[in-house]
Amino acid sequence: VGHRLVDLVCAMAPPTSSSSPMSVMDARMRLIIQAAALISVIQAWVMFMHQRAVRRAGRPLIRYGPLFPREQERIQNLNYIYNCNDVEALWMLRMKRAPFARPVETFRTGGLLQDSINTSVEEQVAMFLHVVGHNQRFMVIHNMFRRSMETISRYFKQVLFAIGELRGEMIRRPSGQTPPKIRGSPRWYPYFKLSTNTG
Repeated sequence: VGHRLVDLVCAMAPPTSSSSPMSVMDARMRLIIQAAALISVIQAWVMFMHQRAVRRAGRPLIRYGPLFPREQERIQNLNYIYNCNDVEALWMLRMKRAPFARPVETFRTGGLLQDSINTSVEEQVAMFLHVVGHNQRFMVIHNMFRRSMETISRYFKQVLFAIGELRGEMIRRPSGQTPPKIRGSPRWYPYFKLSTNTG
């Protein structure tokens, strides 16, 4: 192959009738040297790729078996949260299943939250609700959802930002008026009356 490449390079050299025989020989010698250098580079690259393939073939495969039961437990926990009844949803998420699904769909369709490879929007919102609804620390959420502290913190901030973007739709300003149900209740109105007088 090397001799053929050298002959091809020499044949491609333009003829120079006006040049002296010595200059023609010098040009042919330079072409031969360049062709030899190119062949050496190609051979070195082929040897490098071959050795790399041999090393990869002899390397033992890394198996993540210990992580599989953990992932399976996490999926079962999420399925239990999503498919439980409204009473248990209130205990875990502080809201029923239908109110939980509505903001999730709003976040997803509005582009405020996105499903990642390993974490759905439902799981992101569920982790957020566990933190704010139960006043839980990230360490507790880490044990419950089998997520790292960094992942929980990142998604908590993203959900908080998404809620802030929907503040005009999800957060209603207080009217400053006592609702009739409380105003007519002798049990609760004295407290509101006291706060109104002091305010």
